[in-house]
Amino acid sequence: AEYVARMPEGQTKIYYAQGPSTALLKASPHLESLRKRGYEVLFMTHGIDQWAIEGLREFEGKKLVDAMQEDSGFDKPAEEAKKEDEEPKEEHKSLEGLLARTKFVLDTHVSDVRVSERLTDSPACLVVPRGGLPAHIERLLRAHQHDLPEQKRILELNPAHPLILRMQAEHNERADSPQLTEWIELLYDQALLVEGSPLPDPARALRALARRRA
Repeated sequence: AEYVARMPEGQTKIYYAQGPSTALLKASPHLESLRKRGYEVLFMTHGIDQWAIEGLREFEGKKLVDAMQEDSGFDKPAEEAKKEDEEPKEEHKSLEGLLARTKFVLDTHVSDVRVSERLTDSPACLVVPRGGLPAHIERLLRAHQHDLPEQKRILELNPAHPLILRMQAEHNERADSPQLTEWIELLYDQALLVEGSPLPDPARALRALARRRA
């Protein structure tokens, strides 16, 4: 009840985020828009939290929402929501080609690539599909069940980030550019590192970074 009482005006839901440590969650790109609005977020770092939260869908009349899941439905101030409804999503349409190219390159790793509404500073993040497991819980289960199928998550791109805009320009110039493919792979690797997940091919990532510095 005390937690609900101190929630800022305009926040109608209780947001929570799950991860292997508080430090990683504090820096998580998934929470950028929530931090910008000054909203409260519950950090859950214990393995049992994933199952405990399933039995608690609301508290004190406030719905519990996973801030790291797709379609989280973040609260938005009325003026901001109205502005977004009135403004055409031209930047979203202009990214359609890059979204398709990114999904093609990362087809074995992600289920979809979408424009993000949660990112304000970071170029990209990986979100959990509806009904899916957080990455650290999936790794924990796979350590004991080696035949557990890999869960493909959703890659969200920040349409206003300079890197994404540069990638879009490269796509417009040459959609099958090897450099663009490398950037897409590095973007995915960065999203994994930020959340504390291992890279699928560390050697490839290091070679690509070395080329960027050369």
